Amino acid sequence: MRSLRQYRLFVTLLVLPVLAIVLIVVLVMALTGGGDEEPTAGATPTATPTAIAGGLPSTPSAIGVTPVAPPITVAPTQPPVPEPTPPPATPTPTEPPVPTPTPTPEGPIEYAVQEGDTLFSIASAYGVSVADLVDFNDLPDENFIFVGQVLEVPTDPAQVIERRESRPVATTAVVVPSDGLNVRAAPSTETGEIQYVAPGGSELALTGVIEVIDNVEWREVDDGNWVQAQYLEIGVRAAPTAAPAAPQPTAAPAATAAPAATQPPAGETVRATVVPQAGLNVRVSADPNSSVAYVAPGASEVELTGETQIVNGVTWWRLTDGNWVQGQFLKFG
Repeated sequence: MRSLRQYRLFVTLLVLPVLAIVLIVVLVMALTGGGDEEPTAGATPTATPTAIAGGLPSTPSAIGVTPVAPPITVAPTQPPVPEPTPPPATPTPTEPPVPTPTPTPEGPIEYAVQEGDTLFSIASAYGVSVADLVDFNDLPDENFIFVGQVLEVPTDPAQVIERRESRPVATTAVVVPSDGLNVRAAPSTETGEIQYVAPGGSELALTGVIEVIDNVEWREVDDGNWVQAQYLEIGVRAAPTAAPAAPQPTAAPAATAAPAATQPPAGETVRATVVPQAGLNVRVSADPNSSVAYVAPGASEVELTGETQIVNGVTWWRLTDGNWVQGQFLKFG
């Protein structure tokens, strides 16, 4: 009995949803006007499903009723969600353009002189000045070049400045060691043969060319030889030495004058010996600027008339042949 009640309760619970669905369908059809249409002739009337014994509805196929599809419940359409606006893009900082490095000009350019070339035509062809071309190649004469001569043409003014600054600068130096300094043919104490010894304190003219060999600096002398720089005082000049006194202008070499006491009295014919070994100028008049008649040999004897003349404090004696000599270069007696 109890199981029968449970069975009926189960069937009731099962039928109630079906009935609810059918009612909903009927209401929908009534609202849409489906119930006002007249049935077509010969059409099978739609029968409302009836419950069979036991509370279960009869199936459409069992009672000959056309099944009605249950309505499809459409979920309400959700309004589209607006697309989120993307945040503004952070601008990428623009890097400054990298400057294109200026290519270093090549050079200097070697150019072989051709027939008909001049320094002006070469300088004009390469856009340099004649002065720079002369200075860069250390040319002695800007008006002389020869066919086949190889010239270096600068392509940048900096090359001219660099060449000029790297060129040796002539200078002077004084030898420091008091006992002198060996001047060698080459910058080496082993292979450089000694050419001469420069005295201590003497001045050397240097070309400015420098060679460093085994950590020893050598300087080139203007005669092509070499000295060690460590024994030189570079860039100075030697103290000037006093110039020797200029000798008195005389026609004959200086000689010791004969003592005045040995000279004979004027007016007498006497003989005298020429003192200078190189000889004595015999002049046509009592004047050191007069013409020389001849030269009396040294130690030779001359014959004097005894006639004298004093010119600028010098006593001149007349020879028997009419010419004159200075008495200070004669030995009487």
